[in-house]
Amino acid sequence: MMVAMVASGAGLTARAAPHLDPVYTQPYQLDSKLWNSRAKALITRWIPHCVAKLSDPQVAEGGIANFINAGDKLAGKPSQPHVGAPWANAYLLNTFESICVAQLLDPQGDADMIKAQAALRTTMEQWLPVLLAAQEKDGYLQTRFTLGHANEQGSSVPRWTLRNDHEGYVAGYFIEAAIAHFLLTDRKDSRMLDAAVRLADCWDRNIGPAPKKSWFDGHEEIEQALVRLARIIEDKDGPGKGTRYVALAKFLLDQRGGGDSYEQSHLPVIRQREALGHAVRAIYLYSGMADVAMETGNADYLEAVRAIGSNLVNKKYYVTGGIGSGESAEGFGAEYSLPHNAYCESCSGCGEIFFQHKLNMIERDARHADLLEESLYNAVLSDIDLAGDNFTYTNALDTSEARYPWHGCPCCVGNIPRTLLRLPEWMYVRGADSLYVNLFIGSTVNVGKVAGTPVRIVQKTDYPWKGEVSITVNPAKPASFALHVRVPRHEASTLYQNSPATGALASLALNGQPVTPEIVNGYAVITREWKPGDKVDLVLPLQVQRVKTIPQVKANLGRVALRCGPLIYNIESVDQNVDAVLKPDAPLTTSWQPDLLGGVTVIEGTFADSTKLKAIPNYARNNRGGRSLVWIKDE
Repeated sequence: MMVAMVASGAGLTARAAPHLDPVYTQPYQLDSKLWNSRAKALITRWIPHCVAKLSDPQVAEGGIANFINAGDKLAGKPSQPHVGAPWANAYLLNTFESICVAQLLDPQGDADMIKAQAALRTTMEQWLPVLLAAQEKDGYLQTRFTLGHANEQGSSVPRWTLRNDHEGYVAGYFIEAAIAHFLLTDRKDSRMLDAAVRLADCWDRNIGPAPKKSWFDGHEEIEQALVRLARIIEDKDGPGKGTRYVALAKFLLDQRGGGDSYEQSHLPVIRQREALGHAVRAIYLYSGMADVAMETGNADYLEAVRAIGSNLVNKKYYVTGGIGSGESAEGFGAEYSLPHNAYCESCSGCGEIFFQHKLNMIERDARHADLLEESLYNAVLSDIDLAGDNFTYTNALDTSEARYPWHGCPCCVGNIPRTLLRLPEWMYVRGADSLYVNLFIGSTVNVGKVAGTPVRIVQKTDYPWKGEVSITVNPAKPASFALHVRVPRHEASTLYQNSPATGALASLALNGQPVTPEIVNGYAVITREWKPGDKVDLVLPLQVQRVKTIPQVKANLGRVALRCGPLIYNIESVDQNVDAVLKPDAPLTTSWQPDLLGGVTVIEGTFADSTKLKAIPNYARNNRGGRSLVWIKDE
């Protein structure tokens, strides 16, 4: 468990962590119609596609060739210049992390999965020494600088001088890829992690209070990566060993101010209260701030993170869980401005998951898990098509755009699968004597130690298609702790009202006996001595809900969205006239259609003109051509 740090006159000192702790993604199983299908598409189709693109020596974004050339130059061999944008290394590093987490999912005898995972492991073993060879002697890593970054006059550009060179963005993704590799090897192979430590140490030697350099990167990422590294090092080497990485993350954050809202440097971070600027940069900043707030207990950071989170969710948040209207450069517009031609970059959806996950660990409040689930199912799960062959950079709520195999800035291609395949982290968080169940997905997951005892959780459920959930608790030996089971409400944003309202469990039983648990911060809490095989059965109400927006959101006036459980629904032109009107009192029903879009529950009804309505989950939109629409006319 990470020991949190608190600021003092002498720097950072250890104290007991008041926040919850993450559950690392370790080998796990899925037993879910929806998630088995989506994970298989990622592992057998999408990630191999990314590998093939990034292995092509002619790829315009540089791919593995940039790292090969950097290693050659460092070894005194002939090399070619860096290819692609300053941040091009990130595409490959995210893909490397995806390769690692993809191998943690048990294929359970699926021949295609076994073959794909074996191929990914081969790629990992080929790429790993190439990545290590591209690291400079002092630990620095970014191939654009190693291969000779020159300005317009032909002079060499020093490190840490140009804000938009994405040095911290690339470094952060290397650190996160290294953590994924370390966990994949059950902490036995530390080659990548050791390199990540050398990289972090390089930054720490050079960036910091005088006489070191004052600096921050224009695109945030290294801040949250440093805190993840600190937690791993604390677990691996003992209390206090990760302290300086948290301190460096905080220093980097504290340097912002007097700059531009595009990169969130317009104010010191502790004075920021509104979500502004480039949405991915912003959400990565807020995620990193939440990390530092957790690990330092800094009151100013906590206040800022809470205020920004409230502004984002209650004034700039799409019903699909996406963020970033695109009215500024790839970023946020004015408060309550949520046009249907949303930008909602796929990477920003990933960042929103990271941010809400951390707020959940700080606040121990289920509303953040509600928001996480909303973004997971509707914003990020929708980013890859059902076949696993194409993705989308942006996610409009009214669009006819098909997904595509690549993009001129393919920053999302590895970010999407690395996020989706870290499911255990989003499903559970834990305290010293508590375990929180945040997502309901058929699975078997080792959640680490609770009350000093390793615990394995087995969920049996067909959620989100059905509301029945069975949770079997398997501690290695009997242990006393509190099990917190989320009671979904999906009303965490004041922008939207759902009708009819939900929020109560239909039923809950412990070992077959009905119980009425205490509800604390949106969780049903059962505290007892748990024995292997103890089972909690619950029924979550799943019904069609109409979603209306508050009047300040002009784009949605006279329109309604449809929801069932965590899923937001779309109507598509292949099934109906999407400009038809749905009367507010028109009956709506659900039906399971196994042969449609890989198997989905559809919402059916009748428009005012007596034609039939058929709505499909947002994640499955735009797989059949035509126009897809979230907000339906109801006036």
